Amino acid sequence: MATVVNRPFDLLIVGFLLSHIPITVFIDSQAIFPKAWYPGWATKTLDWYLATYEDPLMRDMPPWFMALAANEIFVQLPFFFVGAYAFLTGKHWIRMPALLYGVSTATTLLPILAELLSQPGPHTTILVAFYLPYLIFPAAIAVAMVQKLSNTRQPAKLD
Repeated sequence: MATVVNRPFDLLIVGFLLSHIPITVFIDSQAIFPKAWYPGWATKTLDWYLATYEDPLMRDMPPWFMALAANEIFVQLPFFFVGAYAFLTGKHWIRMPALLYGVSTATTLLPILAELLSQPGPHTTILVAFYLPYLIFPAAIAVAMVQKLSNTRQPAKLD
């Protein structure tokens, strides 16, 4: 089995998943949990982000966005740990869960990006740039997993 260094796409996935953990725990989860639950630096970081980039989703917290944030916390966050471990160690069982993660996450980004683009403002371009990796990486993971799964499937016997 090749080490993760010899599997650059897997290494990229590990980095993406691990980088998303602190963002989810300290920033995105503030969409649904009370500010009192967070250290001061986390709330100040979100306040700075909102003051600087005027993100209408994190500022206004529409119910549909809060539902997506809950999905990120309760479904995606556990996957970040499991997925990082599995891709780091080259586990094949991660392929189907990673496909589900990739499709689910990329799909959630479509209404987010549509909402941002429907409310043009001075920071729309940078906000789209902030959110876009969370469409691109999961979509790339999903495509890669479809390819890996289709390459490992045995043809069905008709007898």
